[in-house]
Amino acid sequence: MWGDAEGAYSLNNSEKLAKCLFQVTGPTHVPYHDSKWQQLLLNYEKLVHLHNLRRVSGESAEDDDNGGDDDVVGNACRRCAKYCSTSSNLAALSLHVARMIRDLQQSIVDLTDAYHEKYSALDSNADESNSESRKQRGISTTKQRISLIGKARATCGAIHVLRLFSHEAILRACRSEMAVCANEHSGSIYYEGTRQSALEHDVNYILRESFTYRSRDLNGLDGRMDGQDAALDLISSVMSFLSTMGTLMSPNDTEISRNFDALSIPEVYDVVVQILSLLLVFLSTQLYQPMVSSAQLAEEGQTTSKHYFMERIMDYSYWQRQNARHNLTRPDDRVGGEKINGSAASFETKETHNEPLWFLFLCFQWLIRRPKPPRRSIASHYVELTHSIVHQLHNMTLAPDGMYENHSIVMSTLPNGQTITAPDKQIHDSAIFARTQSRGSALGLYEQPNPTSAAISLGTDDDVTLTSPGHVSGEITPRNSSSRLLLPIRSILLLSSSLFLLPIRLVRLAFRILGHSSQRALLGSKSPASQHDISTSDHSALQHLQTYCEKASGWDKTNNILWLTDSPVADLASSLILLLSNNCRTNLESGRGSDRRQISSSQNPFRLEMATLNDNRWEQEMATASTSDNSLFPCDDEPATLGTPLVLSINFESLFGSFGRILHTEVGALMLYTVMQSSPVFAASLMARSDLDTLVMPLLRTLYFSSKLSHETGDSSPFITLPEKDRPFRAQSQLYVILILLLIFSQDPSFGRDSFRRVSIPKVKWYKERHVKEVSLGSMIILVVIKAITFNLNRLQDEFLLSNCCAVLLNLSPHIVDIHAYVASRLVSVTVSCFKRYAALVGENNGEIEIEGDLSSRMGMHGETLRTLLQLIKHSIRPKCVDRNLQLVYAILLEEVSFQKICAFAPLQPLDTTSITALIKKANHIIQGNGSGVSAEEIMNVMKSSAEWKTYLETIPRTRTNSFDSLSSDASDLGNLTFTYEEESDPEIFFVPYIWDVIVGAITANTFEWARNSIKVFSLNREGAASSNDASEFAIVGMPETKTEGYDIHEHTPDVV
Repeated sequence: MWGDAEGAYSLNNSEKLAKCLFQVTGPTHVPYHDSKWQQLLLNYEKLVHLHNLRRVSGESAEDDDNGGDDDVVGNACRRCAKYCSTSSNLAALSLHVARMIRDLQQSIVDLTDAYHEKYSALDSNADESNSESRKQRGISTTKQRISLIGKARATCGAIHVLRLFSHEAILRACRSEMAVCANEHSGSIYYEGTRQSALEHDVNYILRESFTYRSRDLNGLDGRMDGQDAALDLISSVMSFLSTMGTLMSPNDTEISRNFDALSIPEVYDVVVQILSLLLVFLSTQLYQPMVSSAQLAEEGQTTSKHYFMERIMDYSYWQRQNARHNLTRPDDRVGGEKINGSAASFETKETHNEPLWFLFLCFQWLIRRPKPPRRSIASHYVELTHSIVHQLHNMTLAPDGMYENHSIVMSTLPNGQTITAPDKQIHDSAIFARTQSRGSALGLYEQPNPTSAAISLGTDDDVTLTSPGHVSGEITPRNSSSRLLLPIRSILLLSSSLFLLPIRLVRLAFRILGHSSQRALLGSKSPASQHDISTSDHSALQHLQTYCEKASGWDKTNNILWLTDSPVADLASSLILLLSNNCRTNLESGRGSDRRQISSSQNPFRLEMATLNDNRWEQEMATASTSDNSLFPCDDEPATLGTPLVLSINFESLFGSFGRILHTEVGALMLYTVMQSSPVFAASLMARSDLDTLVMPLLRTLYFSSKLSHETGDSSPFITLPEKDRPFRAQSQLYVILILLLIFSQDPSFGRDSFRRVSIPKVKWYKERHVKEVSLGSMIILVVIKAITFNLNRLQDEFLLSNCCAVLLNLSPHIVDIHAYVASRLVSVTVSCFKRYAALVGENNGEIEIEGDLSSRMGMHGETLRTLLQLIKHSIRPKCVDRNLQLVYAILLEEVSFQKICAFAPLQPLDTTSITALIKKANHIIQGNGSGVSAEEIMNVMKSSAEWKTYLETIPRTRTNSFDSLSSDASDLGNLTFTYEEESDPEIFFVPYIWDVIVGAITANTFEWARNSIKVFSLNREGAASSNDASEFAIVGMPETKTEGYDIHEHTPDVV
C-alpha cells in the first residue's frame, strides 16, 4: 500500500502539515495562487491516509472548532466547515482538485494513446530494423506511466482531504437548516439568541457560498477568478473524467487491453474510488435532511430542493445530454474560461459527448467486470483487512454453497462455484502475512511473533515495525475461549500495522458480529484468568474501542454489516446509479433566469439514458467482424448525427450473468429492480428467458435465511415480535424488494409454466431443513415463500409482506404441476397449522371473523393466509393436473381429519372447498378397494393404475370446455388471477431512504465515517426499537402498490373450480 499511513496516524500540531491545515481551514482567505496550497497538496502521501475520528458530543451547527489538541484532522474539518462560506478556502481547494482531475484525465488519455501507438507499430513493423524505434517508444511509455502515477497520487490525496472537508461542511449546513426548521416549528423568531435571516441558514445558500470562489484582490491574477462556481467546475471535471474512462474502456479482449488498463495502476484505482466517494459525500445533503420527494416539492409549488449538489449534477447532466444530442459545444459561462497555472480550464473548443450516457456505460461495465483493486492500492488494503477479520471469526460458518449464513457478513458477489476454505483451516490468498527477519520463512497468524523485531508487509515495499506508535502488540496465540474471542481483533491490529490502518469502523463491525454479551463479558471481566489472557495495553485499547461503540457514537443507530467486497469501484458505482436514477422523478421546475425548464420523470438524464438500454448482440448495424461485445450504438467511423443519437447498448447476456452473481445482496436486488423499471427492453428480454433460476435462486436464498431464526435469537416462542437486533436480516425493506421482484417475475404466465415444467434444480445446497434434490424452480418458490409467510405471521406481522407473498403464490397457482413431495408436505402442514390458529383467533373473537380485506390484525392475516393456501391446493388438484400432483393428494390424505374440519369450518364456506372433500372421499375409496398401501409410492401407483380414478377425473364438471388438452389452456379456465405490480406514484419516498440505508449500513459501513446521529432520511434504530410496526412504518408509507386484475389483493379469492 502506497502512502505514509504511519505519518498520517501520528500527525500532531507541531508538524508542518498540521500547521498548513490550520492555515487553509481558518477564517483568513488563502488565495488560489498562494503557495500554501502547493505546500498542502505536496503532502499527498499523508493526506491520502488522513482520517476524521468524528467527535460525537457536538450535534449543533455551532460546535466549537477545538475537539482536542490531538485531533488535528477533526479540528481542521470543523474549522473548514465553520469558515468556508466566508473564507472561500474550500472553493479554492475544489478548484485545485478540479484542475488536477483534468490534468490526470489528459495523462490517462495520452498514455492510452501511447500504448495504442506502441502495439499498432509492433503489429505493422515486425522486422528487426525498427528495434531502436520500439525501444524509444518503450522508454517514452515508461516515462509517461511514471508521470501518471505521480499525478494520480497527488490527485488522490487532494480528493481525499476535499472529501473530509466537504462532508463536514455539508453536515454543518444541514444542521443549521434543521435548527431553523425546529425554531420555526416552535414559533420562535430568534435563532441562538440573535435574530437571523433565514437565508443565512438555508442549506443551498450556505453550500453555494462555500463553493463559490470570492477573490480579495480583484485587480490581480486572482481577480479573474472572482465569483467562479467551484461546484460546477468540480462536477464538470468529475463527470468528464468518468465519461472519458468509459470511452477508453476496451469492450473486448485485445492486445492493448491485456497490456494496459488504467485501473490496473494502483494509484489510478484509488483515484476512481476517491472520486466516487466524493460524489456520494456531495449527495449526502439528502442523508442529513428529512426525506422530501420531488413529487412533494411539486405539490407544494417549490422550484428547488434542499439538495444543492443533486440539483447541480442533474442540471449539468441534462444540459450535457441535450447538447451532445445536438452536437453543441460547451459554453464558456458554464465552466469558466480562465486559465489556471497555464492550463486551459475552458472547454469551448471541445466537442461535447453524452457524459451521462458514458458514465452509465462505465458503471455497467464495472458492474459486469467487477475490477478488483490491484495490489499496493489503498483500496486493496481495506479489502484485505475486511476479509482477514472475517476469516478469523470462528463462530461464523460457511454454507455448503460457499457463502455465509449470517446476515451480518455479506459477500458482494457469489464465489463462482469455487470451494472456499474454512476460516480456521487456511487464510485467504490475499491475506497479509507477517514476516520474520529471515527472508526465507513466513510467519503465520497463529505463530508467536517477536514484538521487538517483527515486521509486516502491507502489500507494499515498505516494512513497518510492530512496535511503532499505534500498534497493539502482544501474544495472539489462542489458548482458551477468551483469547479466541480476542483473536480476530488482535490479529488484525497486528496485521494493520497501526490503529489507523484498522479503521474503528471495522472494529465496531467485528464487535457487533461477536455479539454484545461477549463484548461485555470480555471487557468487563476482572477475573485473574481474564487479566492473564489480556495484556494491560490490549485491555485499555479494547476498552476504548468498546466505549466508542456505545450509543454516544451513533454506531448502534444504523444496521451495519461486514461487506466483503471484491470490487469497491463496482459497489460505489452501483450506489451512484441507484441514487441518481431514483431521484428527481416528478415534475419540478428549476429556474435559471430566462432559461427555465422542467425536470420530469421523463427528463431525469440518467433515467432517460437507461430507458434507451439495448442489447448490442442484435443490432444489425454492429454485425461486422470488428463488432465488440459491449459498446455504444452506433459504432461506425462517422460521428453521430442529429438524427442518430447515441443510445446505451450493453451485452444483455453479460449483464444477466452479473446480476446472477450479486442478486443475493441488497444493492444487487435494487439494481435489478431499477434497470427493469427503467428499461422495458431489458425487462422484456428477461421474461423471454428460460433460465431465470439464475436470478430467482439468489433471491430465494436471501429470503430463506432472512426468515430463519438462529439459536442465539432471544425468545423462540411464536407470536413474539422480534426486536431490531435479533432479526435475521439487515433491513426489512430488503424483504420488500425481494418479493416485489418475485411478483414481477410471477406475473408473466410463461414464467409460471417454465418454473414448474422446464427449470429443475439438481440440488439446493443452502436449504438446511432437509436435502432437497431434483426440485422444480416453482416448487422452491412455494417452499421459501411459505417459510417467509410463517415467519411473518409469527415474528413480523407485516401486512405488506404478507400481501406480496400471497400474490406470488396465487400467480403461480394455475401452473403447479409435479410438485415436490417435501414441498407438498410443507404446503399441507402449514395450511393445517394456519387453520388451527385462525380457528382459535375466531373463537377468541366470539365467532366473528375479520372485516373483509383487513390485514391489520392477526386474525385477518391468518385468514388471508389460509384462504390463499387453500386456493393453491384447489388449483393443484383440478382435473387437468391432479394426476401430476399425486404427492399433494397423498399429503392431504395424511391430514384427512384436519381437512374435514377445514371444509366444515363456517367462515370458510364461501371459499367452496367441496372439490377437496370429494377428492379425499374418492381417493380413500380407491385405496381401500385396492388394499391399503404402506408407502407413498405404493398409494400413488394404486391411484395411477385405477380405472375408477380415471373415470372420476373424467366426470368432474369443468367451468368451460376447451379443445386443447393442455395445462396452459386448462389454467385459463381458472379466470383472471394475475396480480401485477405497479409502482407507487411517488416511489422516491420508499426507495431513496432505503438506498441510503444500504449505502450507510452495508456498502460503506467499513470505509466511511458518516455522522449517524445526524441522519434524517431514514429512521434510526432509536426511533423504531419499540415495535416492529413502528420500525417498518417509514418503509410502508409510499410503498409501491400491488394491484390485481379483476379484484383487490385483499379480497377473498373467488371460487374458480
